[in-house]
Amino acid sequence: MLETIVAALARQARERPAATALIAGPVRLTWGEVKDWVDRAAGWFLAQGLPRGAPVLGWLPNNAEWYLVRLACEQAGLFWVPVPTSQGSRELASILARLHPAVLLTLGRFRERDYAAEGDVLCTELGLTPIRLQVPEESLLILDGPAADAGTALRLDEMAHALSTTGSEGTPKLALYTLAAACERAHAQKQLLGLRADDTLLVLSPGTGPARAAWLAAPVAGCCVVGMPVFGTDAALQLIERERASIVCGTPAQLAMLAPKLNRVDTSSVRIWYTAGSVLPPTLAEELESTTRGIVLSTYGGADFGGWSAADPSDPPAVRHGTVGRPRGGTEFRIVDGEGRDLPQGEVGELIGRGPCCVSGYIGTQGSERWNAGWFRTGDLAWIDSAGHVVIAGRLKEVIVRGGDKISPAEVEALLRTYSGVELVAVLGVPDLVLGERVCACVVPADPTRPPMLEELRELLRSHGLAPYKLPERMLLLESLPMVGDKINRRSLSAMADRLLNTKQQPTEV
Repeated sequence: MLETIVAALARQARERPAATALIAGPVRLTWGEVKDWVDRAAGWFLAQGLPRGAPVLGWLPNNAEWYLVRLACEQAGLFWVPVPTSQGSRELASILARLHPAVLLTLGRFRERDYAAEGDVLCTELGLTPIRLQVPEESLLILDGPAADAGTALRLDEMAHALSTTGSEGTPKLALYTLAAACERAHAQKQLLGLRADDTLLVLSPGTGPARAAWLAAPVAGCCVVGMPVFGTDAALQLIERERASIVCGTPAQLAMLAPKLNRVDTSSVRIWYTAGSVLPPTLAEELESTTRGIVLSTYGGADFGGWSAADPSDPPAVRHGTVGRPRGGTEFRIVDGEGRDLPQGEVGELIGRGPCCVSGYIGTQGSERWNAGWFRTGDLAWIDSAGHVVIAGRLKEVIVRGGDKISPAEVEALLRTYSGVELVAVLGVPDLVLGERVCACVVPADPTRPPMLEELRELLRSHGLAPYKLPERMLLLESLPMVGDKINRRSLSAMADRLLNTKQQPTEV
């Protein structure tokens, strides 16, 4: 029988009570202290008379309460719904309307926003009356009730949490996970990463992707988690050095921001750069491994799916840098055409999947349409090599069709990121009366005083042997790219590109 997360917590507190378990901002707790906090918080929840499975929503950054309340909910038989602070009031309103939480946790003022006030306004507008908890800014929230016993904890077949998506498709989905699915993921990630009690996981942002190793697998292995409430490159580098981080969990964008500055601090403790969220450029993986002792592991999977794949630490660089490895945690993948028919090995098609780590449903209607005959349609283009490694080729919806030729933005972006004058880049299709679409590169220059020229980028791509029809014919120079959470908001970027190009505010186009 699978060991649950709170059972693993109890084991760590019993066997290693004085070992450091959690560091986030001003909070530093041992396993014994985490266990005591969780038991008392679970008892506090139960003392409020909350029914079993009642939803507890936390609109929180990557702080200590994010991890602790999730454990307390499992211990009290409640349902945890974390929502990152990157989600705005519009997204939160959509989530609140579907969830009707029994408890709502927020910060007060944080990064120039008053989350407590916004939460109160939304609850009033929606006619909701949850128990309201405000997390202190400089200290740990205290929920002091009679210690809950093990008999109140969730069973494996009960819903443990819902994860909200932060993609660019509009209304966030709320994907439901049983405790069994969470535990399958926890134990599989522990095995994949070879987690040990002396490991320290630095988590650059909360929630899904690589962060799941921290709030699921870390208690099983007994390793310490260091959470960053606010990501910043200098602060992250200082934490790597000070806390001797052995595994750094971050998105490709975050690792790209760290890479140029890694020589400023001692990174000798890092053994794995663990990433997910989008395709990691092979050149970035090579840079990280050439300047540090750590290896790069790229994972694949979505919050609204649950199935996942990852390369193995023992895999050669070509596999770890060029693929997202093999299916993990019992996940099965297939490559199909537009009619759902299986494609031969090596051919590009849509990736579909299923498995024991997958979601059990959704709150509301968003998301369920992606399942067909028990298989989840990821919307990603991919192919599988002869060794069973998955190679992501791009998003089905993001494919640019230029005069009948199909272009994967991910391929072009990966090459453009190798240019020293480019800090961030996104490639998309812009409307064209003749060809239907043309390729546009949206570039944030590394040095705004010396931005790259379009022809320079085209020449770079030619030197890599890229087909002429894939070369950008438009370029936009931007100060930043619009983001939703840790992903590029391509919908907003496309609207911005149309507006700027139509008003001819950008001279760098051919």
